Amino acid sequence: MKNKILVYSIGLLMATCGTTKIKGDIINQKLDVKSGKEIVLVKVINDSRCPEGVECVWAGEVMFEVAAYENGKVAEQVQFTLNKNTSEAIKDWFVLHLPESKKGLKTIEVLPYPKDGVKIRPEEYYIKLVY
Repeated sequence: MKNKILVYSIGLLMATCGTTKIKGDIINQKLDVKSGKEIVLVKVINDSRCPEGVECVWAGEVMFEVAAYENGKVAEQVQFTLNKNTSEAIKDWFVLHLPESKKGLKTIEVLPYPKDGVKIRPEEYYIKLVY
């Protein structure tokens, strides 16, 4: 009986995890949209976030540079330092440069998140926008 309950619980957990979907966009080099607006991740300058698997006193932050394009021309290029205190201001900048259909932005993540002992190559970084 315990085995059946355990199997049922695991199956239910897997089913609920598998059906959870987050709407969003991935920004690596370009966010292509028909409105003529694009946001490009230029580079990650510094990633001092506390790696997974490590206990840290400070959560850390990630510094990156992005460029907003309108009709193929750079409208603005800026550097941001993303941490718990700056996330709302950065989100506001993204909303300003996204098309109307993407104004419901909830969060911004710079991925991949560091892992202990794993080096991230510059081309592996991307920005995930969650709506």
